[in-house]
Amino acid sequence: MAWIYDSSGGALNEADAQNNANIIINTYRASGWDDSAIAGLLGNIENESGFNPMRQEVGGEGYGLVQWTPKSVLENHCNTLGLSPYTNGDNQLTCIVAEILGNPSSINEWYTTEGFINNYRESGATDDMIGITGSQFITNEMGWTADKMALMFMVGYERPAYDPNVNHIDRRKADALKWFEYMVGVIPPTPTEFKYKIPKPFIMFAVAKKKGMI
Repeated sequence: MAWIYDSSGGALNEADAQNNANIIINTYRASGWDDSAIAGLLGNIENESGFNPMRQEVGGEGYGLVQWTPKSVLENHCNTLGLSPYTNGDNQLTCIVAEILGNPSSINEWYTTEGFINNYRESGATDDMIGITGSQFITNEMGWTADKMALMFMVGYERPAYDPNVNHIDRRKADALKWFEYMVGVIPPTPTEFKYKIPKPFIMFAVAKKKGMI
């Protein structure tokens, strides 16, 4: 299965978007992600880029699957990780994991301090989101549903506008639930090899910007 791109920076059609969503599901399942965490991520990606790794924000500086803003954040982080080209979907997935885990710390994009969480109270952020680590999100140590995981990813990583009428949290949550239903009802094709290797300590505990700081 190969990535589908629209180099014009526009949206993909439904079939192409689903193709790319399957790649994301395969990749992250193979590396130990919880299904609700993947679905939460997918709900965000659908609303950020429509699954086009080359998606360019209309009237803005966002770029890629999760709309790194500006695009230079993605470029710089890929350079730090030795990934090229930054437009490649697999490289972007690798970058997302590294940013969530803060590995290395210089590219950390996961922030869940009380100050960051409080910004999204109107969107539904709750006290139990304070201090949730990237590794806890990936494994869904909390046992949260896909829609809450979509909110957690938006708050801890995406950090869009605070106003729920602008950040469209309801759509992100609804799409996360849709993708979770799809995942548990459909077995995607054989997983592809994932280049990013999660550090051993994370594996032990798991199994055993992009947007700059606001």
